[in-house]
Amino acid sequence: MNKVNLTLLATLIASSTGAMASHHFETAAALKDPAINQLDNYVFQSSRSNSTAFIMDVNPSPKATPGGVFKPGALYNIHVADDSKFKTGHTFSLIFDDKGNYTVYQIDSPNAPIGTKGKEIGKGSLDKKAELSNGILLWAGTAKDPFYGNSPGLHILRQQLAEGSYDPNIWTSVKGKNIFTGRKCGAIVLDVPNDMLGKEVEVFMTTAVEQSGNWKQLQYSAIPLFSHSMLFENEALKREHDQSRPDNSQDMKNFVSARTARASTFAHSQKEPQVYGDKVANMLVPDVITYNVGTPAKFSAASINGRSLSDDAMSEMLTLLLGQPTDQHITNQKLYTQDFPYLIPAPLN
Repeated sequence: MNKVNLTLLATLIASSTGAMASHHFETAAALKDPAINQLDNYVFQSSRSNSTAFIMDVNPSPKATPGGVFKPGALYNIHVADDSKFKTGHTFSLIFDDKGNYTVYQIDSPNAPIGTKGKEIGKGSLDKKAELSNGILLWAGTAKDPFYGNSPGLHILRQQLAEGSYDPNIWTSVKGKNIFTGRKCGAIVLDVPNDMLGKEVEVFMTTAVEQSGNWKQLQYSAIPLFSHSMLFENEALKREHDQSRPDNSQDMKNFVSARTARASTFAHSQKEPQVYGDKVANMLVPDVITYNVGTPAKFSAASINGRSLSDDAMSEMLTLLLGQPTDQHITNQKLYTQDFPYLIPAPLN
């Protein structure tokens, strides 16, 4: 990376604001309409031996009103590629009405044009399990938000990085508070038979809405905290990322490399911060969750093989960012179960 780019990117990092917390509260559109706010994504071995589970969490403030959980008419998309070129695979899409009833679509492409739905493969309703004719299990409803993060520590971290320093004692010097305690979210849980999948899948998720007869992609998510920790919370960069797809996002490597190079410099963790930055960028871009089908899922700073509900994703992303083992010192409340739909349902009153 050249010095001009590094200087520019460092300036962007230093001027960033806000809190790191998965994909919660990420974009202006999401703040205005929480029902289209993508939160977290999970990919792991199903409780059925021959299937894989995909979870898309959305909406940090669901309401018991018409359209209060999922935005009526919007497309909620789970993209599953069987190859690194994103040419083969599937996209599973859900469209909800204002009562929470939904229609499920499938297209045999993981990266079709925005708004493409494919063929209808089933229907369902909020907070109820649906079994489709192709063996897919589906659940969509409200659940306890399983994500957890040390808010006071993260606030201090952001201040320190903006000022050009890092003290690893911040995680134990403040009483960690999980800002997601007691929160509910919307969730889509898809259990897909492995014979529909490749041996290794590349997974990402998007939302889209129709505006004046044209479909617009509103958000993109895969790796936890990617935007908040790696794109400086710069609005222009976030918009570019949210409107991208894995096959056209290679320019993000420069920003990820600069971010981690700078943070690891302040942490004094790497002899060659720029080399380390490039290594992290190659791991995280394109922004997808890679998973070897049928194996135990584990999201870590060492490698990405899916993401289980028990993974401490924030600590792992902090480890990558700072270039040294980092524990956020927050207890996992374990808001999940071993059986479908894996999350703990929390119907709204």
